[in-house]
Amino acid sequence: MAAPTALDRSQRVEAAKAARREEILDAARRVFAERGFKGTTIADIAEVAGIALGTVYLYFPSKDNLFAALNERFNALVSSAITANVRGDSLESVVRNRVRNVFDVCAANRDLVRLVVLNTDPDSAAEQRMRAGEADRHKPMVDAFAIGARQGVTRKANPQVMAQLVIGAVSISVYQAFVLSDGRNAEQIRDECAEMIIAYLRPAAS
Repeated sequence: MAAPTALDRSQRVEAAKAARREEILDAARRVFAERGFKGTTIADIAEVAGIALGTVYLYFPSKDNLFAALNERFNALVSSAITANVRGDSLESVVRNRVRNVFDVCAANRDLVRLVVLNTDPDSAAEQRMRAGEADRHKPMVDAFAIGARQGVTRKANPQVMAQLVIGAVSISVYQAFVLSDGRNAEQIRDECAEMIIAYLRPAAS
């Protein structure tokens, strides 16, 4: 059997670091969900993760950084749901399926929804990091609206504004469904959200 190379060892070290980072994030998710952002300390997270306090700081220099990483995890899940290939041969079916994907992700991660919505300080470093990445997250939708307008599939308007409005409508609907209503009427809210977006996106009648 060949001896492990330096590259093999390096890959194992990086894999171990990635796994430890995920363990810390999983612990932070549980503690934040139970105690809220303000009621949680790094020491609490280290205790739940079963690691030394100093180890957490090796991966995340502050509680804000941990919270931002959880925000990014949630936004990555939502972005994947929005951009995933969906069945549909019409604007209506594509929108309904994409909205359904987002609601399914939020239903499966209701604790993250509540965490992100209820604990985010608009002036925090975590929120600033999220705002800084908005343009990249919105780009696939902006591009899709630009193409749709050229093809006559969607209304002709500023695609960046369209993306902001659609994302805002979905965000408010998710808040209504999983924070205010705690999952009650989620399907009805989801379906009505999709219909509002469809009505907005349809090209103006000639």
